[in-house]
Amino acid sequence: MKFDIDKLQQALQPLQLRESFLLGLSGGMDSVVLLSAVAELKDSGGLVGDLRVIHINHGLHSEADRWQNFCQQLCLDRQIEFHCARVNLKSAGELAGIESKARTERYRVFEATMKPGEVLLLAHHLDDQLETLLFRLNRGSSLKGLAAIPQHRHFASGEIFRPLLNFSRAELLQYAQQQKLEWVEDDSNKDIEFDRNFLRREILPAIESRWPNYRSSWQKSLQLITEADALLDELAESDLESLRDNNPSAISVTGLCSLSKARQRNLLCRWIEQAGLADLGWNQLHHLVEEFIPQAGSEGLLAVDGYEIGKFNNLLYLVKPMPTPQESKNWSPLENAKFVVEGSGVLKAREVPGRGMSKRLADSLEVRFRQGGESCRLKGRPSKSLKKLMQEAQIEPWWRDRLPLIYRDNELLCIPGIGVCATAAAKPGEAGIELEWEPAVG
Repeated sequence: MKFDIDKLQQALQPLQLRESFLLGLSGGMDSVVLLSAVAELKDSGGLVGDLRVIHINHGLHSEADRWQNFCQQLCLDRQIEFHCARVNLKSAGELAGIESKARTERYRVFEATMKPGEVLLLAHHLDDQLETLLFRLNRGSSLKGLAAIPQHRHFASGEIFRPLLNFSRAELLQYAQQQKLEWVEDDSNKDIEFDRNFLRREILPAIESRWPNYRSSWQKSLQLITEADALLDELAESDLESLRDNNPSAISVTGLCSLSKARQRNLLCRWIEQAGLADLGWNQLHHLVEEFIPQAGSEGLLAVDGYEIGKFNNLLYLVKPMPTPQESKNWSPLENAKFVVEGSGVLKAREVPGRGMSKRLADSLEVRFRQGGESCRLKGRPSKSLKKLMQEAQIEPWWRDRLPLIYRDNELLCIPGIGVCATAAAKPGEAGIELEWEPAVG
């Protein structure tokens, strides 16, 4: 398929009413082609929104500053608003490989730079699609990982759109040569120590020499993979809807076990994805389904990548990381009816006649957490250990050390969500304070 301005306008047709576009410009051939074509389309009235350019200087190459100056001059010549951001990959976090670090930082900058409702235009093309397919296939990616790079998706406060995904690198190069465009060449792209360069320079040319039309065939397969992934998402959504408890962060263990192992894995992946948590690896996912979920015992906690999966009272939970609660906090519900306790949640107080804790005790309270050995005699009940009271109230085990305890003068008065100690309970007709605890969302 030959690339030209008309083809670009067709690709951008769904975005005609957008007010602003931010174009990612590296200075390489593909992004220069995108800038040239979009700028020409805008000059001819085929694109009405404002156009800005963002260049990210990774500082990894000795020519990085020259590339930045090239991109800036390109925009200056076309009178296009230019932005540049420098990133420090040494502080980008412990990610696997410099390519992954660079990508993470790029998208962080994109997110910080975009205006609300703005469309980020990126120059990924068909060859990028196929390289990504092979790259992820070699890593044993899931169907979702193998699915095509999305042309259009929501991102940050706006959208990402990739108008060149249906065009090969060769087709874009032909356009660049016809238009006599200039671009920068990154000689590190010749280094086959980088996985993508190895695929691009060694593997795909060999495939093309044997199967010249492989791009067209693989593109069809990518479409089928993408459709299959969408169908699995629909199935997972249906299964999740039927297994959700009243607590939106929990699903039924019994219901989950009634599904086939494949559907269980599909549902769990979708559930974790919706929560914004890291995907489970192959071994973790199979251990979860084959061993952790069906094993005997009603309680359990499985540590995975950056969070935990908890099992309690026939429900499965996602337990997100939180800071450790403070040792103690002073609180006056009469002055502050809503009190945020870091690492625990929110305490809320409201006045009620003849119920809850006596208002006369609520002027100076202390919020503490379980240390061990605490006990309480709730109104109308025998004295019991705090541990026993939490078990009877079916407080999830991972919350028991985070449940706030209300003290006054070193005396335990109230266990929010469980009850008020008899000595602190409001008498009939007396002004009372009812305390409620909402666990934090990790």
